[in-house]
Amino acid sequence: MSKRIQSTIFLFVLVVLASSYTSCDLINPEEQIPSFIRIDSFLLSTNVSIEGKPASQFTDAWVYNDEKLVGIYELPAVVPILKAGEANIRIRGGIKLNGQVGSRIPNLFTKDYQATLELFPDSQLHVNPTLKFNDWVNFDWLEDFDGSGVSLAQTTTSEGILERRSGSEALDDQSLKLSLSADELLFECKKVGDPLVLPGGGTPVLIEFTYRCNNAFVFGLFSNDLTGTIQNPIIVLNPSEEWNHVYINLTSAVSSNPNFTGHLPFFGFVKDEDVAGESFVYLDNIRLLH
Repeated sequence: MSKRIQSTIFLFVLVVLASSYTSCDLINPEEQIPSFIRIDSFLLSTNVSIEGKPASQFTDAWVYNDEKLVGIYELPAVVPILKAGEANIRIRGGIKLNGQVGSRIPNLFTKDYQATLELFPDSQLHVNPTLKFNDWVNFDWLEDFDGSGVSLAQTTTSEGILERRSGSEALDDQSLKLSLSADELLFECKKVGDPLVLPGGGTPVLIEFTYRCNNAFVFGLFSNDLTGTIQNPIIVLNPSEEWNHVYINLTSAVSSNPNFTGHLPFFGFVKDEDVAGESFVYLDNIRLLH
């Protein structure tokens, strides 16, 4: 083989090898080291007289970087952000609608946390956002059972006792206890006063409250239209030894009939067969908003 041919082959091999290394660099570029934001929980700040006590149960963080969704993270969470230096971060507080794991949504009624944060690669920045309600939110019913009166009363078909409780039984200050003795069967109470006029047409309507119970119970609405009153059970909540805060979607129930003229929320339960002795439901921090 001539020296000219050998030189040509050698140069060809060098070109191929160089191309290979360049291609590898393009296909497998050096990975960027992420920065991290740690979010343990959200706090809710309220004007108590207008918005009720700051009871809440945010379960998720919807995290945005430069208005692009990074992801939805169950709390507590460590969120990787592929950016160093100043980052425009927006975080939405997520809730379980109707208490269901499969219905995780951002809380539409609270403002997002927004901040310009200084991020450092391979380092955690601890953020616990404080959220407030949006200015456009209407609060149609607030009840924390700490005032002089109670806005719930038993119906004529109800057995049992409705009473305020304090001390170790209460969540804070006072809570409402609904109870049936061992030989009683049905408890039912509803909001007193005029029916609430709630917007239809698909406008978001939500009720939230804190509860614990040893007996399953129902929440629903007595809804008035031109023909009379319809009792509409909306959700059944299972026994919970610990205090639990739940968000219940009322939008479909309120918007299902354009002739609805008003609604009265109710709570009720039938004594479970497997509950020995007293059946009870404790309620606190009711907030109905749209």
